[in-house]
Amino acid sequence: MTTFARTALKKLLRAQRYAFRAPVAEWTHARRALRRLLALAGPVAGVLLFASATADATVDARPVLTQVPAKPAADPRIARLEKFLAKYNCPAPLYISDYLRVADEYSLDYRLLPAISIRETQCGVHGKGNNWLGFHPDDVTFSTPLAGIEFVGHRLAEHPYYKGKNLHQKLFVYNPYPAYPGEVQWLMHQIQP
Repeated sequence: MTTFARTALKKLLRAQRYAFRAPVAEWTHARRALRRLLALAGPVAGVLLFASATADATVDARPVLTQVPAKPAADPRIARLEKFLAKYNCPAPLYISDYLRVADEYSLDYRLLPAISIRETQCGVHGKGNNWLGFHPDDVTFSTPLAGIEFVGHRLAEHPYYKGKNLHQKLFVYNPYPAYPGEVQWLMHQIQP
């Protein structure tokens, strides 16, 4: 219990004792004091309840990328990705600035993640659990499509299965279907040869 709450409680008890001992003429003053203290008790209790409720909050354990401002409209990659995603009738939001931010953050080809998204789930149309990039589609779900984009971008750049491999090798590890690397690279060439 805080010092403020302890002091308010002492004043409240003192006012109650005073109200019962005082002559009838002085009860009005004691009642006013008691009302003032009771009016203060509600906000004090609210603050204490709020503090105890927020002290318990859980935090997502996944790594969070630093917030980088979105690319300016003059970036030619934005127009290329917009045209590519429109060609495949991708639903809004397109997450173009997020694809670019993750690619830049992890030094990936900016065409890679959108191409995987088209190949795996048609930009989330056929995906389950916000897993637009088809990462272990039967087992893995994400809270948002953006969380999936960030997770797969980080994984392709930093995980030991992918780190140090060229694009063709990374794609083959991502999906060991023999034609998969060629299919994704064909989609990447549609964005920009």
